[in-house]
Amino acid sequence: MLRYLPRHRRAIAVGGATLVAGQALAAYAPQLLRHALAALDRGVAGFEAATARDAAVRFAAAYVAAVFVQGLLGFLTRRTLIGASRRFERDLKRDVFDHLVALPLSWFDRVRTGDLLSRLTSDVEAVRFSVGPGVMYLAQTAVKLPAAVVAMVAMEWRLALLVLVPLAGIAVVVRRLSPSVLARSRAVQDRLGDLSTKAQESFSGARVVRAYALEEREKDAFRGLNERLVTETLGLARSRAFLSGGLRLTGDLALLAVVAWGGRQVMGGTTDAPTLVAFLFYLDMLLWPMISFGYVLASFQRASAALGRLDAVLSTAPEPATTLPPAPPRPLRGALSVRGLTFSYPGAARPALQDLSVEVPAGSVLAVVGPVGSGKSTFVSLLARLRDVPPGTVLLDGTDVDALPLGTLRAAFAFVPQDAFLFSASIRENVAYGARGTPDPARLAAAVDAAGLAAEVAAFPAGLETVVGERGITLSGGQRQRATIARALASDAPVLVVDDALSAVDTRTEARILDALRHARAGRTAVVVAHRLSTVRDADRIVVLDGGRVAESGTHDELLAHGGWYARTWRLQRLHAELEDLA
Repeated sequence: MLRYLPRHRRAIAVGGATLVAGQALAAYAPQLLRHALAALDRGVAGFEAATARDAAVRFAAAYVAAVFVQGLLGFLTRRTLIGASRRFERDLKRDVFDHLVALPLSWFDRVRTGDLLSRLTSDVEAVRFSVGPGVMYLAQTAVKLPAAVVAMVAMEWRLALLVLVPLAGIAVVVRRLSPSVLARSRAVQDRLGDLSTKAQESFSGARVVRAYALEEREKDAFRGLNERLVTETLGLARSRAFLSGGLRLTGDLALLAVVAWGGRQVMGGTTDAPTLVAFLFYLDMLLWPMISFGYVLASFQRASAALGRLDAVLSTAPEPATTLPPAPPRPLRGALSVRGLTFSYPGAARPALQDLSVEVPAGSVLAVVGPVGSGKSTFVSLLARLRDVPPGTVLLDGTDVDALPLGTLRAAFAFVPQDAFLFSASIRENVAYGARGTPDPARLAAAVDAAGLAAEVAAFPAGLETVVGERGITLSGGQRQRATIARALASDAPVLVVDDALSAVDTRTEARILDALRHARAGRTAVVVAHRLSTVRDADRIVVLDGGRVAESGTHDELLAHGGWYARTWRLQRLHAELEDLA
């Protein structure tokens, strides 16, 4: 956290100066009140009736002025320090988000989205509170407490010692109760993450929940997590109550000691009443720092738990830009070469891809087909190094992808994923998402038309400006799929990767899109993963994967003549298509 301090040095300096001045003035104010009372007390040595009223008014006016200035300084302190803490919160959220964006995809496979949202919101807020109000209250205590103690010792050292003995119990209270506050703070932060995850999954999967009529199950699951959160929160509240109550008790014991011993001293004549009144003011001045100390300690405990969760994000190494010495920059044409690629997911029993080799000349079309789970999607994700690959196994234009900066490498690919994801924005913004620089309206319109979406977009009241819901939920599955195809076509990347993107459209729409794609991808390398073999019959080369290995390879006619998996699947799909036509 220390690296954020220089960014806000001016606010910290101003806030620190006003805090010290305000607390010093607060520590001196009871002396003015003491002098005002002493001027009217006939039992005080040096009492003069003729000047008593004027002296009392003068000291009282000075006391009022001191309180007013103290309030003004307190306002300036809060405005600058709390304002700095809000800007710190902004910077921390930005840095956490920037780091999250730079993390490898494999890390996101292990972390729930709702938990990440909780870290980015409630955890950052907990840290912000500790470095804002928490530090401010702690600094006020650090200035006010010694000043009050010095003033009390100077007035009556024996009474001051009597006050400090009960206050020493604070150390015992803090030592015994703070571990419980820390443990429960961590538990509350974890339960908040669980609740956020459940809510996010329920809302994102609203259609599935409704389709299976499982609203009650979702409600019960949410209630269960909510009850766990309440249980942990109440446990934290009890721990905080014991901590605050213990600290308050020590202050009450000190107050009893002052009233009992100080009153006896006044009646015995060894201490005057103005001194006792000033003592009570100083004791009250000490009580709030003691109580706020427990409050601040609890906030620090919660912030510690939150920082632990944030550190799990910030301590994770970002995705390296390159793992080999960077290659000299040059225009990329799109020639792909895969040589002996073997890849395994962490914890997997066997490799997803084994000794896979294939050559894709620039401007050609490679089709990748095969049974479910054969490694097709894994293969295309490795081309752009969405997951780390062994050096020397994947090359783009003869250059190892590990030697190309990630920004350069991934800008060379336009992806049409199997999961058609759209942002909650207009269709125009979604289609233009992958375009570099200012998108060309004519290029966007051509991409929408090539994807077979132009007629339907024209029917929407707002056309391309139609805003789709979260993840594009207001569009049909086929419309979402075609929108992602348009997004890829609107990009000028030299390599187009289509991962089974036509599975959500009918055969007629598929034929129309394929015909448009042939023209739209002119001069670009294309890697097409397909389940429906009619999609890839015109590819320059077709590779059949089975168990992560290349089982067959050739053109459409060559594979039919080979009589293997491709030929059997082709005949079966043709039969299904003929039966559908008859129906």
